[in-house]
Amino acid sequence: MPDSDDSARVDDPLARWVAVGLAVGRVAIGAGIWLAPEVAWKALGFGQPPEGAALVLGRLAATRDLVLGGWQLAAIDDPEALRRIVAAGTLVDAADALAFGLALRENAMREAAIRGLAAAVPATLAGAWMARRLAA
Repeated sequence: MPDSDDSARVDDPLARWVAVGLAVGRVAIGAGIWLAPEVAWKALGFGQPPEGAALVLGRLAATRDLVLGGWQLAAIDDPEALRRIVAAGTLVDAADALAFGLALRENAMREAAIRGLAAAVPATLAGAWMARRLAA
């Protein structure tokens, strides 16, 4: 059986820090929406607490964030797996940014859209930077 390859680790401290930060942020948002949807909804700028379809859709998104964040944390010492999950998360963040950008057109969604863009755009840029750095 071959020895473990020391090069198969994420030795770049900045990339590791960004990976952990993005993952923890995803887990926190996902857990918040599942465990305290009223508080999370308000913090995200959506105003009225979710109920019915909005609550179900919020929890679907929350589950996505919990899975992506957990997967990213689990892959933290595997550069190839981490690169793949970071790329997937970056696509999700870019889609979130697009959705929030489109929501800017609706006055009732403006606050949530601005808050969402303030998170999704930097997350997209950080993820793209990280995926590129991990591919090198």
